[in-house]
Amino acid sequence: MVLTDPAHQMEPETELPGLRRLRELVSRSRPVPIAVVSGLAIVVFVALGIAQRTVYPGWQGANLDSEASVATWFSAALLWSAASCWLLVAATARPRLPALWIWPGLLAWLALDEGNALHERLERWSGIDWQLLYLPVLGIAAATWWRLVRRYRTQRSTVGLLVAGAAAWATALLLELIQNWGGSPVTAAIYDPAMITEEALEMIGSTMVLIAAIWVLSRSTRPQLPPG
Repeated sequence: MVLTDPAHQMEPETELPGLRRLRELVSRSRPVPIAVVSGLAIVVFVALGIAQRTVYPGWQGANLDSEASVATWFSAALLWSAASCWLLVAATARPRLPALWIWPGLLAWLALDEGNALHERLERWSGIDWQLLYLPVLGIAAATWWRLVRRYRTQRSTVGLLVAGAAAWATALLLELIQNWGGSPVTAAIYDPAMITEEALEMIGSTMVLIAAIWVLSRSTRPQLPPG
């Protein structure tokens, strides 16, 4: 007799065959290659971003502060991938948990925002700092994240990735908050390094959350011996 991970128990009689096959396919993805490829891409984007701010100011495709840079599209792609994988987790997990459905929705919103600069547009339209406008979203995200941490508390790797990803995102948010502190002289001195670090941390956080979903799917298909 074998059992699947208790945090992701399945109900074969109610699970669509297509979802089962998709779950098994995604669960075969290897976290290490994904982390390596994403890490190398982030290093390249950071290097190009530094070059754009210091040597080639006209190279807007490498501008990490641009709404249409290659790094922005990559960051949005990471979030879309994470949203898709967590949606698969939500669709196949038993028992069902509302937070598992809310989480991919939040990630999809962040992906849409990242690719279309929605928060900047809302800030310009309303005249209110976007961090204030997004406080309800951040509150829902924090509560949902905590429910996921509680759900997968027996999976140390999953929890570690969720915690590290949230820490990276939170630090990126803090860096964005301090970019305009202290008036023009201080802003000019800290803006570029803070902005580049912030963008890198956002991509790192998204990569960790994506790998966490793949890890959950992998654990859900891994046979385990019953206790005793």
